[in-house]
Amino acid sequence: MATTGRIEIGMDIPPVNRLVTQEKINLFESVGIRDQPNIHTDPEQAARRLGTTYPIASGRMSVTFASEALRRFFGPDVFHSTGSVNLKYLRPVKDGDTISVSGQVREINEEMGGRRVTVDLWCDNQHGDRTAVGTGSALVPAG
Repeated sequence: MATTGRIEIGMDIPPVNRLVTQEKINLFESVGIRDQPNIHTDPEQAARRLGTTYPIASGRMSVTFASEALRRFFGPDVFHSTGSVNLKYLRPVKDGDTISVSGQVREINEEMGGRRVTVDLWCDNQHGDRTAVGTGSALVPAG
């Protein structure tokens, strides 16, 4: 549900929580350009390339979770036409993790056509470990 009314600095965005499973990781990877075993789908590749005992979720999955949170906050019409997400990955996400995306409005700047609203974003796993941080924004039309 899109935010109705006034957006203010310090306002929290509604969180999004997503369970990550290997099945979901494999499905996510199957729609990309990688149709061969990789660090996201194959434990042997992950062990060889990363030194882990498990495949890791693509960072793009966290971007989709963050995009979902911002789409809910700004509304699909606003976010789809003017929105952006930029994340820095801090630790791997793996099968069985529940990722919670949260955020808070940091900045509002007047621009031609509306107000650019910038949101600080963070992703945490079920243990409270931060897996990613970044920002998102959208141009909210005047009026």
